[in-house]
Amino acid sequence: MIAEGTGTAHAGVLAELHDLRRRLDNVEGSLVATTDGLVIAHDLGASETYGVEPSGVAALAAVSLGLSQRIADTASHGDLRETVVRGSLGQVVTYAAGERALLTILLRDSGELPDLHSEARPVADRIAALLADVWQDDAATWISHA
Repeated sequence: MIAEGTGTAHAGVLAELHDLRRRLDNVEGSLVATTDGLVIAHDLGASETYGVEPSGVAALAAVSLGLSQRIADTASHGDLRETVVRGSLGQVVTYAAGERALLTILLRDSGELPDLHSEARPVADRIAALLADVWQDDAATWISHA
């Protein structure tokens, strides 16, 4: 059974991802996935040219976010804000988007992130709101828009 509004939510999520890439110059692309690593939507732009697979990034981001949440909790450091992976060519930053989804952003450089954080945290909150009504009942599983 497909929940009413699923297609609208997917379009809203894509619009948020496109807008984020348009506003921030160093964003290569982004994706939204479930916390079990299933892709909901992505806007990877030029990243796909380099062989970035949305499903692979989503799965690993979900694992990383889950582990990071456990570490923050175990260390009594409060709610997790984001995970940051810095590579020699850029960064991958993941934010929780509610309790069932995540927002992962690929950046071209390894500079400082204050602009990204101030832009991305509200995007993650809006995505969580867009997705709030499009989950299957008790399974908390994303309902495909297809």
